[in-house]
Amino acid sequence: MSEAALKRIERALGKLTEQQDAICEKLASLEQRVGQTNGGPAASSREVIAFLDQFRAGEALGEASLGAWIEVSDTACVRGALRTIQMREGSHARLLEQRIKELGGSPEAEVPEAIHSQAMEQAASRERSDAQKLQEFLARFPDCDQALKPIYDMADRLDHDPETQSLLRTIAQDERSTLECLGETCRQLNG
Repeated sequence: MSEAALKRIERALGKLTEQQDAICEKLASLEQRVGQTNGGPAASSREVIAFLDQFRAGEALGEASLGAWIEVSDTACVRGALRTIQMREGSHARLLEQRIKELGGSPEAEVPEAIHSQAMEQAASRERSDAQKLQEFLARFPDCDQALKPIYDMADRLDHDPETQSLLRTIAQDERSTLECLGETCRQLNG
């Protein structure tokens, strides 16, 4: 092989090395931007389990408090909606518990007793009508997107765990349906 041919090969290899370095820099930049767009760096296993566990505890309280509300409700359309929502809340709690175990954790989180008692008392109260209870509940979640943001933010950080990511996004869709259903029911009862 001639010296001129060897020099052409060396120049070509040099250009390839420069192009490869440039591509690596662009990939690093893209990875950083994706991490920023998706709500930050990937969530650690401990962080994911803690999030799922707190969420599970809240969903379990939702299931119990909705049961208490159903028992005292005197409005057929409210009872029908609450039964469906109660079923979903319980299902979410069980799915989250199962996923925690699959990730090597164990469910430990508990809703503080004061919050649990207050939720159960409010739900089981016969002093407030279903219409009032709906208004009070919805006042706690005036912006559906903002209410669901923590769930989606965590899901966005789980590209390394597509199963948990899908689980959270699907539950968030159910939660949106719950808020929309209760909002519509509230409008029907309150005009």
